[in-house]
Amino acid sequence: MPSALRTLIRWSLRAYVGYLLLCLLVLMPAMNIMAPRIVNETLNRKLKSELLLFNPFTLTLEARDLTITESSGHVPLGFESLRINLSLESLWSPGVVLDAFYVEQLDVHVLRDAGGVFHFSDLINSSTEPDPESQTKPMGITIHELLVEAHTLRFTDESRPGPYTTAQRNFRVRTQNLTTVPERQSNGDLVVTGDGGGTIRWRGELEVDAGTSTGQVTLEDIDLTPLWRYAAKTLPFVVNSAKFSAVLNYDVDWSGEFQATLNDSEVRLHDADVRPKDSSAIENTSVELAELALSGIAVDLSQHSVDLTAITVAGLRVSGFDEQGEPSLMAMFDLQSGSVNAEEAPKAEQHSTETAEAPWVLSVDSFRLSDSEILWRTAFLTPELMRVSPLDIEVTKIEWPAQTRSPYSLNLTINDTTTVDVTGDLNIGSGDGNASLGAQQWPLPWLNPLVSEQARAKFGRGNLSLQSTVSLQDFAPTNVLGVLQIDDYSTVLEETGEEAFTFQTLRLDGIGVDLQQQTLNIENILLQRPSGSLHIREDGTINVNGIVRSSPDDATVTEVEESIDQSAPWRVQLANIALREGRLDFADASLPLPFKTLIDGVEADIQDIDTTSEKPLNLKFKGSVDGYAPVVILGSGKPFAERRDAELRFTFRGMDIATMSPYAGTYAGYTLDSGTLSLDLRYALDGQTLEGDNHIVISQMELGEPVESEFAIDAPVKLGIALLTDGDGVIDLSVPISGDVYSPDFSLGPIIGRAITNIIVKAITAPFSLLASLVGSDDDLENVAYPFGSSALDSNAQRAVEALGEALVERPQLSLQIVGGVDPVSDATALKESLLRTKLLAEGFDEAMIDAQTGKFLEALETRYQGLPDKSGAVINNDSTDDQVIVEPAAMWRALVDSTELPSGALQDLATARAATAKRELVTVGGIDPARISISFGADLVKSGVQMIVGS
Repeated sequence: MPSALRTLIRWSLRAYVGYLLLCLLVLMPAMNIMAPRIVNETLNRKLKSELLLFNPFTLTLEARDLTITESSGHVPLGFESLRINLSLESLWSPGVVLDAFYVEQLDVHVLRDAGGVFHFSDLINSSTEPDPESQTKPMGITIHELLVEAHTLRFTDESRPGPYTTAQRNFRVRTQNLTTVPERQSNGDLVVTGDGGGTIRWRGELEVDAGTSTGQVTLEDIDLTPLWRYAAKTLPFVVNSAKFSAVLNYDVDWSGEFQATLNDSEVRLHDADVRPKDSSAIENTSVELAELALSGIAVDLSQHSVDLTAITVAGLRVSGFDEQGEPSLMAMFDLQSGSVNAEEAPKAEQHSTETAEAPWVLSVDSFRLSDSEILWRTAFLTPELMRVSPLDIEVTKIEWPAQTRSPYSLNLTINDTTTVDVTGDLNIGSGDGNASLGAQQWPLPWLNPLVSEQARAKFGRGNLSLQSTVSLQDFAPTNVLGVLQIDDYSTVLEETGEEAFTFQTLRLDGIGVDLQQQTLNIENILLQRPSGSLHIREDGTINVNGIVRSSPDDATVTEVEESIDQSAPWRVQLANIALREGRLDFADASLPLPFKTLIDGVEADIQDIDTTSEKPLNLKFKGSVDGYAPVVILGSGKPFAERRDAELRFTFRGMDIATMSPYAGTYAGYTLDSGTLSLDLRYALDGQTLEGDNHIVISQMELGEPVESEFAIDAPVKLGIALLTDGDGVIDLSVPISGDVYSPDFSLGPIIGRAITNIIVKAITAPFSLLASLVGSDDDLENVAYPFGSSALDSNAQRAVEALGEALVERPQLSLQIVGGVDPVSDATALKESLLRTKLLAEGFDEAMIDAQTGKFLEALETRYQGLPDKSGAVINNDSTDDQVIVEPAAMWRALVDSTELPSGALQDLATARAATAKRELVTVGGIDPARISISFGADLVKSGVQMIVGS
């Protein structure tokens, strides 16, 4: 071996031994002695370790069981083992090269004290800013294998209640070829196990000097409750559970302007359970979520674009209630409704427009919510608890800014009975779109809490079904087309619980609403088998009285009226309204005899209703009373014309008036045993004037027992009926009426009632005027005059009696009393003269001589006169002496008549004879049954004739 080589080897061995001795005897003791001192002097902390070693053979620095303790006793850092292996590659490679950098069982504890100060704040000198000119490029370093395994990464905040603490466990970072040397690439992976489970993984490539990284970040079942616990003091809700998972495939470049992309990534929030912190104050409120997943995520920061293949929500369970219009979820999340200041909003928009480089673009292929449920308690519906399950929503082709419409669908079931289906498409930018809505079997009683606010009634039953299409513009409906149907409906009165109105089916076909043009069109309305009850109680109130609660205050009404006046009138067109198989149950318990009747078999048709047309509309109504008496109503009119002309005709045939006995007893004082009623009522409206002709026919009416009633007419009702009943047992009345429909006192029912009452009262108070009108006579049929002292009828009396006989034939129910009367002066004088004449005729004088008062009659007259008391010496001619008194023949005749004595009862006999003469004439000539006529003497009847009194 050459000596030079031996020398080289010898010195190399000496240098190596010296190197070993230096490391073992100098460097290692120095590290163990100086390291704690340096840490204490520079960091004001205590460093404690089991041993600091340097392996001179492998160039490895190792620290075992090292901890750093602060003056407060807090231990912010510690680990079981640290190994740094220096590579010989550093001799020829740029920078420092480490073969390995291992940290095992790392414990890091970050502390924030009660004052909000972090434990490392004293190490940060915020007043010293680096000088950009003095900064040099950091030395390149390459670590072939980096492995950090942490036992616990802990964070404690003593300023939060608890204090708050959280920890990430089993933290593991592993990379290969981590380098800051240009053009060198690092590969590695990172694994973190979080507090409460879950892992965070990173696998990828990192070029620190080039400023690029590509890889995948995976978050699996990360527990989010520690985040809630950190802010729990300020939050009104509790996060019982919530986990987050994600797979992010990224590409980041920060060498220049920061750019990043995500591709084929996904994010999941799952197993979430959120409830109120104070469950006693906010009951039955929670949000549970099985999974919210965003899949197929692609994000490009440079393009400002976000693309998602799908957003899916599964197993969403929402529970809550509303109280005074405030949802409990708002209280649980402490959300306050607010509005943006109108003046500040445009400024903010302008600012964002100026600063934004380009708008973000969002695209979502599909959104789907499935297998979800809402449990909601509300005071506005009955039952209060509404269960919406299943709830499914799907939206596809979502874009922002929106260029096209997004198809969507909604399907839900409420309380296992009602289904709602909505399909359509919508431009979420402009709000233009359409919707097809279908609702089946919606129970109307659910709406009773809303109805009870306005009415003292409720829905007893009824199911609503609806099928419609809606056109949208700017998110508001513009046109609605649809069909609506309500089945098995009833209205129940709140006070009594009785059903006031029911129907089998109400169907509206061809509904068309144009909200912009303010038009409503309905092709057909069909009301099948409606049934109503109208009952008058004993106190006179009606069962449906007060069904509407008190009206809004005047201010509210005025506000509504002003808003209506300011808007254009709506045009309503109803092509056809049909009512089939209807019935009305009417009862009146306010009468002395309770009344009840039924109108059924009701059929009605109304056509061509148009609120803007003057074309007349037609009405047709028919039915029957108590199943047999037909009722027909026909009419036409122009209710929406400027001049509201109309014609209406009501026809009732053969209605049994015995059913109306309670009303007859109340207002006429008698029940009705039998009879039929027919009505033909015609009304014509000419502008504001109503003219009516009411034709009333009552056949074979028989009165029953009298009834005590304070409302009964104060008149002889039987007489009135007899006066109005013809020979066929028919009362045929024509009752014309008229009135101003705009008069505040106008009411059709009372007008007709007054007209009928007037006819009856007039017939009773002036019966002979009615009888005379029946036979067209102008004579006084009530008082028939006789010649003085005679019971024979003269021509005038004969004519009057004959007319009365004809009238009695027309009114067979009338009886007649003929009261004979006398004039005590005129009739007595006439009777006395008749007796005197009879005596003179017996003495041989004749009628001509008596009437002429000449010859022998004058002598006899004078003799008879002088035989009167105090009449002696009286003479007739002028040849008398001075002692004689001259008297005219006429005066002597009157004196002789006055002095004639009438037989006892002569005047009464005359009166009776006159009544008998009239009866005989009515019986023999008029054909009147003598049993219908009675005669009597009227002692108080001071007239030379008879008085007729009708009865029943």
